[in-house]
Amino acid sequence: MLLESDLDIAARTIYGEARGETWDGKVAIARVLINRWRSDKGQWAKDDTLASACLRHVQLSTWTKDDPNFPDVVRVSLSNLMFRDCWRAVLHAIDMGIDPTHGSLYYTTISGHPPWSEGATPIVEIGGYRFYNNLDSK
Repeated sequence: MLLESDLDIAARTIYGEARGETWDGKVAIARVLINRWRSDKGQWAKDDTLASACLRHVQLSTWTKDDPNFPDVVRVSLSNLMFRDCWRAVLHAIDMGIDPTHGSLYYTTISGHPPWSEGATPIVEIGGYRFYNNLDSK
């Protein structure tokens, strides 16, 4: 089941993670969130809502209270054009027939090199992000 509150949390996640990103980048980030929600693999099997996939502890820096984006993510409203664009990206990612991330459950900025990405090969690059769907087999 998909609730309006799930869409709101997903849009806020994209706002915090990728509000300055291209449309394709925003949609790709939304797809990763959806992929995590729908996954039955490992840690993601516990996420029974889109919101829980977004809010999972220490997965997305946006939801860390120390993150500089956190206050903006919590306070943004639909009067903000960028936030409305993030809502549209979530809805588009849900409605689109293909997944441009090829089932990815992970992403990082192209300039970022978190420890979990060491030795992993990205499946695709979209906008300013690398997407991974092969980390569970490492």
